[in-house]
Amino acid sequence: MRLSKLTLFIALATSATWVQAASSATQSSEVIKTDLDAVTVTATRTQKTALQSAQAVNVISSEQIERKLDSNVFDTLDTIANVSANGGPRSTGHKFNIRGFSDAEDVMVTIDGMLQTFEKYRMGSLFTDPDLYRSISIKRGTSTVLHGGGALGGVVQFELKDAADFLQDGESAGAKVKLGYDSNNEQKNGSVVAFARPNDSLDILGAIVKRESDDWELSNDETLENSAIENSSVLLKGEYFVSDDAIIGASYTQTKDDQRTEFNTTDPGAWGTVYREVEQSVANLSYEYNPANNALIDLSAKVGFTSSEVTESDGVGMLKDYIGIESNYEYNITTLDVMNTSVLGSHTVTYGVQYTDKERIGEKTALPCLKINYETYACEQYGTTPTTAEMTSQPGGTQKRSGVYIQDEFNWQQLTVIAGLRYERYSTSPTAKFQQAFSTLDTKLTHSDWAGALSVNYQLTPQWAVFANRQEGFRAPLIDELYDQYGGRQPGLELDVEYSNNTEVGVTYQANNILTDNDTLTARFIYFDISVDDEITSVTSNVINPVPAPRYANRASNDRDGVELEVNFATPRFYSNLTYSDIDGEDQNNEPLWYLPADKIALDLGTSLFDNSLQVGAQIVRRGSRDVQVMDRATRQYATQTQKSYTLTDLYASWDINSAFNLRVAIDNVFNKEYKLMAGTGGGIGDYGFGRNIKTQISWRF
Repeated sequence: MRLSKLTLFIALATSATWVQAASSATQSSEVIKTDLDAVTVTATRTQKTALQSAQAVNVISSEQIERKLDSNVFDTLDTIANVSANGGPRSTGHKFNIRGFSDAEDVMVTIDGMLQTFEKYRMGSLFTDPDLYRSISIKRGTSTVLHGGGALGGVVQFELKDAADFLQDGESAGAKVKLGYDSNNEQKNGSVVAFARPNDSLDILGAIVKRESDDWELSNDETLENSAIENSSVLLKGEYFVSDDAIIGASYTQTKDDQRTEFNTTDPGAWGTVYREVEQSVANLSYEYNPANNALIDLSAKVGFTSSEVTESDGVGMLKDYIGIESNYEYNITTLDVMNTSVLGSHTVTYGVQYTDKERIGEKTALPCLKINYETYACEQYGTTPTTAEMTSQPGGTQKRSGVYIQDEFNWQQLTVIAGLRYERYSTSPTAKFQQAFSTLDTKLTHSDWAGALSVNYQLTPQWAVFANRQEGFRAPLIDELYDQYGGRQPGLELDVEYSNNTEVGVTYQANNILTDNDTLTARFIYFDISVDDEITSVTSNVINPVPAPRYANRASNDRDGVELEVNFATPRFYSNLTYSDIDGEDQNNEPLWYLPADKIALDLGTSLFDNSLQVGAQIVRRGSRDVQVMDRATRQYATQTQKSYTLTDLYASWDINSAFNLRVAIDNVFNKEYKLMAGTGGGIGDYGFGRNIKTQISWRF
């Protein structure tokens, strides 16, 4: 089955490139770039192209985001191998899925280097607007040595736009306005960006993005109730060039989303609605120093603060008691990241320290229940004085992380060897109320460990290279895993570190002038194997795990492996990007990991016409079928069901009317194909995806 899919995939790519080669009439002297030529620092913390890094890393540019007029950052992942979104389809119901890791503690997310995390029952993890970012870099596979614990599945790094992304030669100031409309949910969106370089030393930028819509129409022609969008984002960013060698930067971004919505935004089925206020913000201060004549110093220092706050109120039905008058969930994180790179002959040594201080808050304000109906669990009589209490299912506390690392990149002729080592220590404390309630226990805990990484790349010929990577990873228990008391259970104070080991082998290919006088072909194939030991899992069943035993324990392990193929081809007038990914796995009982994503084949191709003033393209993504375990509510037993395969086709076009005006059109799900998503809780069969959506946008700059 795998070979037949690959054969079909490569045949599509070959036919497309040959057709274009035959029709090309003009050539350009410029060096053509493909997606794998995009520069990234995610994999090695030194600047390389995605292909040169010899690791599984991709970069999504702002041009790619704008190409399809994506209104959600998770819509940008379709063509990346073994990367997708869990949950949805509501805008606040998505989480990243990288090689089957989809929890917030397993996929590290940063914005301009500041750690960003949020986790709440039946809700997504990131709510920012894609229009704010110049790039999204995604590293697949364990990356603990360079980025820290919590990167078992991979790392997603967002980089905010700045004035240099808009300023043209000789320009000191300007603005760009965009207005758009989506047909499916009658979404109206718009943004205003102002940018300036008042002198040679200062760049400044300010931006506002707003989106409003009605409810979405699903691919089964039904309306997704309570899915309307009403959010806004702001971005402020500045850079001051102290000298030719030093830069000071500062940025602030904030996204708000306030509306009535379903309590459960990640899975199918109505749980009732709440009024939910969402606010995520990031503040960052950075300093870079890279003297031209000193190979020992290439310094980067960043300090900042991220905050994610969700407030729920006015619950309907059973949620009235669950939410109370108001429930508040917060993550407040302070991040310090200092890194330097020194070049010592054939060695490029990168070393640094990282520190985070994460505060987690879970509080509910409610009227006390004086009389409860134990048949319906509804409160029949309330008190008159509201009280604020900590949530046992969303325990608060603080977790401080300190890490130090060193990496040596050695180059000798055609051989590159990268070796790294990291030590990290966690200190976790509960709230004062929790400590008082469990005063006889040692509730302040520490966890620490070492992790190593080794990467070997050998350039066989100018075109072919082979590589192998071994990366160790770990994560400390989370605040909620340690202190959870839901259902009268004891906290999990005996929890230990969870480990992973990621092994990759692969081959890369890069060549020019394959079919024409000016083209580029790049390709990468990777086989990976990931093992997870001492996995921290949750069991709430009284039969398997009787109360008062802790809910969380290091009780599981698993192993998964897969393949990833990427083939990019580009000429001055044409590009085609093709990916294929497959992943399988088993747990400690040799049972399949049914929460893994389906096989995926993606083809993205486009062409430029009329002296590059018009670009048109298409994206075709096919996801295979997958078996999942589904709970039968009548028997309370799990049974295997199959989520059907499906193919989605999207079209897009961009027309530069003149130097100031641009018109874009994009159509998602052109054939209105009925399909279902992967659920956010446990990776089961999720809700239906969106039906056909015709999107338009006009922009002008002045």
